[in-house]
Parts: sequence; structure tokens; C-alpha cells
Amino acid sequence: MNKNLLILTAIIVGGIIVGIAISTLSTDSAKSPDYRDNKTGKYIYGNATVERIEIMVLESFPVQIKVNARGYLPDGCTRIDGVVKEKEGNTFLVTIRTVRPADAFCTQVIVPFQEVISLDVYGLKAGKYNVDVNGIKGTFELRTDNILK
Repeated sequence: MNKNLLILTAIIVGGIIVGIAISTLSTDSAKSPDYRDNKTGKYIYGNATVERIEIMVLESFPVQIKVNARGYLPDGCTRIDGVVKEKEGNTFLVTIRTVRPADAFCTQVIVPFQEVISLDVYGLKAGKYNVDVNGIKGTFELRTDNILK
């Protein structure tokens, strides 16, 4: 009986050592997956869920505007793919895009994120401006024309 217990303990310890070795070797790839290695070459693209934004007016001249967007990604495989910024009239439209491999098995937990986005406000006239980040809206005001004279 002691011999069986010794063999079972050796198998468990060996399995733990192998598991640690494998996880150590794959740690870098787990932190930043290379989607180009996906076997099917198919991806799912979407937009990040933004819960709130904070518009920061930096005290400088010319004035700089940064938007701090906070939200979550739907699972452990989804990553921020990029940020698209457009300006229509007095509104800045910002889209935070996501990507994930189509055939990946992922942890089903939401993953919080924070993105700080700079807006191109140089040369704008004084006035109120709107910001829309994936449907979450805010405003800021330039008190003077934002141009060096």
C-alpha cells in the first residue's frame, strides 16, 4: 500500500513540474497573443463596451484634450484592435475597435480596460465641442481659439 502511495505521489509531483514548465514557456504568448498564428485565419471584429468617459483639458497652450475611456471586453481573448477618430462639425466621434480569433476557446469573464485618447484640437475656434466614444457622450469647451498667433 505504501508503494502505491509513493508511486501516486511521484506521478502528481511530476505532473505539477511539467505543468509549471509548460506555463513558464508559454507565458509570453499568453500575455499578447499573435492572432496571425490563428489556424483558420478568421477573426471576429467588434466595438469595445465603454461604460464611462472622462474628458481632460490639459492646462497648456495650445490646449490639449485627452479622453479617458473605461469599459470592458467580453472575454479573455478579445483585445483592443485600434482607435478610430473622426470629427464631424463640433463632434468628435471615437470608436474603440476589438478583435478576437474566431475559433479560440476563451475565459468567459469580462476584462476591464482603460484607453487614453488624444483629440486633435489644434486650430479649433473657441466654443463647445461634443465627444462620442462608442455611444458614451461628453462635452468640453475651448474658451479661446486654440491656435498660436
